[in-house]
Amino acid sequence: MIPSWCLDVCTRLETAGVRYVAVSGTAVVLHGFMRPIADLDVVISSAPDDVTRAMQALMSAGFMPSLPLPMSAVTVMRMFDSSQREVDVFVRYAVPFEDLWASSKEVHVNDSVVRVMSVDHLLRVKRIGARPHDMLDIDGLLALAKSRSADP
Repeated sequence: MIPSWCLDVCTRLETAGVRYVAVSGTAVVLHGFMRPIADLDVVISSAPDDVTRAMQALMSAGFMPSLPLPMSAVTVMRMFDSSQREVDVFVRYAVPFEDLWASSKEVHVNDSVVRVMSVDHLLRVKRIGARPHDMLDIDGLLALAKSRSADP
C-alpha cells in the first residue's frame, strides 16, 4: 500500500507538469509486491524548468531540502517535512532519465496517478544495489511475474 502522503506528492508533481518517475520501494509496491515503504524516491528530468517546478511542488507540500545546494550540484536531494517524512529527488540515476521516462507507465491508485519505472529497469537497479532488501524485492517481483504468466 502506498502511503497517502506519497500519493499527494506525486499528484503535486503531476499537477505542476514535472516529468518524474517513481523508483525504488514505491515502484516495487506499485508493481504489486507489497512491502513497507520508508520514503518516496523519484527521478526528475534535469531540465531547469522541471527542477524548478519539482522544488516548488515539494516545498508547497511542506518538504524542505536537507542541503542548501542547487539540484545541479547533487545527485540526490533529500527533502523532509515537519513529520520527518522523506522524499529523495534524483537528477542523476543508474538509468538515464530519458530511458526511465520512455519505458515508464502511469499507475492509477485511488484518485491519483503515479508515473512508475518499468519492471525491467527496476530489476536492473535492484541487481546493481544488491542489498538484502533489494534481493527480497527481486525475488518478490519475479515470483509475481511467474504467477501472472501462469494465470489463464
